[in-house]
Amino acid sequence: MLEKYYISKKDNTDLNVYRCGFEECTPGYFWGPGVRDHYIIHIVSSGKGSYTVDGKTFSLESGQGFLICPGQLVYYRADDVSPWTYSWVGFHGIKAEQVLKKAGLTTDDPIFSCTESDNLIPSLNDLIREARNAPASDLMLTGMLYRFLAYLVNRRENKIQAGERTPDKTRYVSKAVEYIEKNYSEDISVNSVADYLKINRSYLSTLFTKYLGTTPREFIIKYRMDKACELLKNPLLSISDVARSVGYEDSFQFSKTFKKVMGIPPSTYRMAI
Repeated sequence: MLEKYYISKKDNTDLNVYRCGFEECTPGYFWGPGVRDHYIIHIVSSGKGSYTVDGKTFSLESGQGFLICPGQLVYYRADDVSPWTYSWVGFHGIKAEQVLKKAGLTTDDPIFSCTESDNLIPSLNDLIREARNAPASDLMLTGMLYRFLAYLVNRRENKIQAGERTPDKTRYVSKAVEYIEKNYSEDISVNSVADYLKINRSYLSTLFTKYLGTTPREFIIKYRMDKACELLKNPLLSISDVARSVGYEDSFQFSKTFKKVMGIPPSTYRMAI
């Protein structure tokens, strides 16, 4: 089943609907290889298929979409067993590329996913229903295109904000390392690092072991001793000065830790350099 609607082409406008439609593809149905002279966004509502552009092939299914850019050689094909059904809108205009970039869609990154809360599929279906009217209102269709693209931009911004609210595991490790590097000369501990990140101490230890192969405590000590080695090259600094500079008020404890990590006391290390 195929529904296809063409609307007048006006390249000199900010944004303008050129074509739109809906297709329930037969098994193995394909288009291309070929080139379009306008932008097209497809959203898959059921089934599966593949999209090939610039030598890269993407497998897509329900809840995903793909962008075709003007001048790109593309090929897309419905699955042989579970062929896809998709809706699409083709458009052009002076601001088309700019809006798509805000939505995170480019020639290098043409694939996206959507959920019911994104409102993309309902808004695209509304646009297609309006295009069934004879004649369809250009002004109404343009407004619906703006709404659809606004939902596409909002979808990306919501994902970015969600990522900022829930940092991934490697981000915790990076922030912990940054904190240690900035505060190694202060009285910091594993607890203070965990408190800074607002996570549990044991969880922090798990992340360090997994991604850095060491515990937070061992990392802090090793970082301090590496800094101490640099400071010991300065003959104007006493051992006590070096100890305080890397977070140790007790120079005896510093010397004991230095020997354990480096294999020799700091005084011996200084004479050897």
